[in-house]
Amino acid sequence: MHIEGDFYSLHGIWGAYACLALGRSDRGAGLVIGDVQPPDSSLFVGYRVGNDEVKLLPFVRKNVKKGLDESSYVSENKVFNVVSKSAWECFGPGEIERSISYSGESWEAGRMRCSVTSFFGAVPDPSAADAHVLRDAICPAIFVRLRFDNEAGAETLTGFFGANDISRALSDATEGRALGMARGNRLGFAVRADESVEEVMDWNAVEAAFNGTRRLRRLASDGGLRFTVEPGKSREYVIALAVYDDGVVTAGHSARRYYTSLFKDLEDVLDYALEHSRNFFERAERVDALLEETPIDDERKFLIAHAAHSYCASTELLLNDRGEPLFVVNEGEYRMMNTLDLTVDHSFHELCFSPWTLKNELDFFVAQSMYADSSGVAFAHDQGIADCFTTQGNSAYELPGLVDCFSFMSYEETLNWTLSACLYAHNAGDAKWSNANRELLARCLDSILARDRNGDGVMDVDSDRCAGGAEITTYDSLDVSLGQARNNLYLAVKAWGALVCLESFFAGRGEQGAADRASASARAIAETVSSNFSETKKFIPAVFEGGNQSRIIPAIEGLIYPFFAGADDKVSGAGPYGGFIETLRAHLDTVLEKGICIDPVSGGWKLSSTSRNTWMSKIFINQFIAERILSFPNERVRQDAAHAKWLKEGSADFAATDQVDSATGKDLGSRLYPRLVTSVLWLLPNHRFECLKMPQSH
Repeated sequence: MHIEGDFYSLHGIWGAYACLALGRSDRGAGLVIGDVQPPDSSLFVGYRVGNDEVKLLPFVRKNVKKGLDESSYVSENKVFNVVSKSAWECFGPGEIERSISYSGESWEAGRMRCSVTSFFGAVPDPSAADAHVLRDAICPAIFVRLRFDNEAGAETLTGFFGANDISRALSDATEGRALGMARGNRLGFAVRADESVEEVMDWNAVEAAFNGTRRLRRLASDGGLRFTVEPGKSREYVIALAVYDDGVVTAGHSARRYYTSLFKDLEDVLDYALEHSRNFFERAERVDALLEETPIDDERKFLIAHAAHSYCASTELLLNDRGEPLFVVNEGEYRMMNTLDLTVDHSFHELCFSPWTLKNELDFFVAQSMYADSSGVAFAHDQGIADCFTTQGNSAYELPGLVDCFSFMSYEETLNWTLSACLYAHNAGDAKWSNANRELLARCLDSILARDRNGDGVMDVDSDRCAGGAEITTYDSLDVSLGQARNNLYLAVKAWGALVCLESFFAGRGEQGAADRASASARAIAETVSSNFSETKKFIPAVFEGGNQSRIIPAIEGLIYPFFAGADDKVSGAGPYGGFIETLRAHLDTVLEKGICIDPVSGGWKLSSTSRNTWMSKIFINQFIAERILSFPNERVRQDAAHAKWLKEGSADFAATDQVDSATGKDLGSRLYPRLVTSVLWLLPNHRFECLKMPQSH
């Protein structure tokens, strides 16, 4: 779909913790590994017809030079034979047509089309797939297709694709099979050798490509591919961009990139990607068709695609020292590893495209993040930061003695593991795993119940790990309306959702005693929440203490889990909790008004009436609930144009940004983030995820 906007995209290489960052004019672009921050380098993509002016896409970071140039080798008064300088300029906004799809993104300008293909859909379980299938699915590469149209031209068209942070020409190692550039052995790009393609490497590769005769100056850090398209011809070139990060890449729990067990080096990856590019593009076409054929508006399609690209950028598939796969999702700019309050939200996307990754995360949380406090079993917020694992039962985030950001989330993380486990158990068809984790889910139930000391079902006691502080929720940077865990409306309904899911889980296994205990606490929560509904003001206060009067949208968030975990009758107004559901519906009807939880400036959703810090990923979940579970009319829910504008304008520097100012969309945190894949919910036609499990080609 065509889309307006000058904003960054992160085209992630699934499982490689790497991406191609590009799209923001004059701010640079390029491949990055191990972080998702856009680089301070340039990507040169453009062409010239005859002796006309060189035109480039605006992926150039001006006045940023990488490495040495000729001035480092010769004195000022030395006459030196360098290529002459020619004029070049970038296409302006009015000259570029940008479009986005589930699989990638395209830019058309003048006689050129540049398309990135990075998202390929389903990924098979490494423990159950053949090596040749895995090489296709876990190949650490994405593609750029460059098309130059010179059919109406009377002069030769010269095209160029290059970068200013390279160190070698690929032809030195490929024996001429592929041409391209690389930075050491870690990343590079290549195209199949062709008489119309040449490698160019010089201190100013753009000038050398269009004016120079020297092909390779190996002292330089600028380089790329020069394409020659004769008059009356059109040519399309498939360029593979790949990474290869060898050896142990983590600390605290030694592991290497999984793909290094499938490919021997960067050249092997590039060669495979180019040889099998047709398979990749066929998978991408199926992904694109899935999005295009779903009857939703273009703003939602943009939000889904933009989120998937950023999610992939944060994914990391590792191979531990026992030869086992280990899946990690890094937390965007924060780089925390497998943050559990993100995992529960990523679960919808992963159940669609890679259910085994959710199981892998759940198992590793048990091994790495589970601990016991005075109330029972609990889980740490995360597993480390920047490829450095924490010790067992500890996180990089949580600290004692605090009542705000960086305190413990013991209660919510226990809910999150429980909810993720129930979602996997119901949707993955993995009876062996469900049976193996039945006892742990019973311990989670005990722990949840133990944190309610007065019998109203609502968490009212903080973990002893807080050491005088107070527990918080995933909404750590918001005010008390969503940030405080104790007696919190959002967390109460989320706990209700977990208990209803546990009731369904145990009842389905004939364990009626555990099911009844979960049901009794769920009923207590429903009664407590309903009793706090003001018949005069028509809302439920965000916190059941301190006279709080904040009004929040995520009062309904906990309804999403029973809907997808086999207990959808429990979230029906005609079901056993009908009165509770209708109370929540009345609450939402009150708060979804301009000046309360609809921002009066932008028209977008504010999660809390008392904070302008609103979270995109959570908006998507709650929109889905409002539409599909509570049956709100579209005009009350679909502020999609405002939400898309936040990302394309307010947070344009930071790709998929989760925390934004509800008035302007300005980034307030959680930049370059994976969590916005909650938008995948809009693709689901029913209560299950099977529709997105597409077959793999090889």
